[in-house]
Amino acid sequence: MKRVYTSLFIFCILLSGLAAAPFSFTKVNSFPVDTEIVNREASTYFIYSQIETLEIVNSDKKLQKTKLKKGDYTYDKNTGKISFKIDIPYENCYAHIDGIPARPYTCYLKDFDGSKNELLVVLNNLTAVERKDYVYEPSKKLLVFRSDIDISTTSYYMVYYVQTANGVVNKTISNDYNDVIAELRARHSQELFGGPLVIYKDRTGVSLSKVSKEVGFKINLLPPRSCTICETYDNKQKKVTVYCFYKNKVVECTQNRTTEYRN
Repeated sequence: MKRVYTSLFIFCILLSGLAAAPFSFTKVNSFPVDTEIVNREASTYFIYSQIETLEIVNSDKKLQKTKLKKGDYTYDKNTGKISFKIDIPYENCYAHIDGIPARPYTCYLKDFDGSKNELLVVLNNLTAVERKDYVYEPSKKLLVFRSDIDISTTSYYMVYYVQTANGVVNKTISNDYNDVIAELRARHSQELFGGPLVIYKDRTGVSLSKVSKEVGFKINLLPPRSCTICETYDNKQKKVTVYCFYKNKVVECTQNRTTEYRN
């Protein structure tokens, strides 16, 4: 059970990473991104050739913003690191950046110290191939896409393993794509670490009646804050478990039993 909760904890961090690193494209040359500020610094994953605007946004009151001048910060194009020369105006905040990305598209994986085989890159539902679709330089922690790959028109997902959890860089994707990602990531994890194939499928916001229909057994619970379907394949046997997360408890549902765990 401890192993299951560890995996679920990592999965939840993965989901938070998906929410925290949304890349979208509102203009042809514009590349907006939100990035966390820690100890007067922020690190962008994609490298910019030029930052056009940079705002510090209050995480608690998002209408409160401070637009910075060029002299208020420095930007390192080799690492994507922003260092602020001014006092940070809010206790909890993040940087909203709008700029022009370097071409070919280059991603800095700041926390990744692993080998190339530990990195999973997915482009438009297919696993990307190192040296064909991208090149990764471990010494610089830079992932450089093939010059003809336009990230602005491509669904992408990158996950790499670090000591405490997972690093994730992604473009906002659909639920169907999330399921594809979940399986590709599970198979990649199985190749690296062995053991059974375990696929975590996010069903947050989906009614429990629909989840029940999908898994084939009833779930008689109040709507949870988040919901995950866990499919485990071991020795050709499939086991399905649904985890419903509430404020002060986790409810584990299987075909034959429902178990509640208090936080």
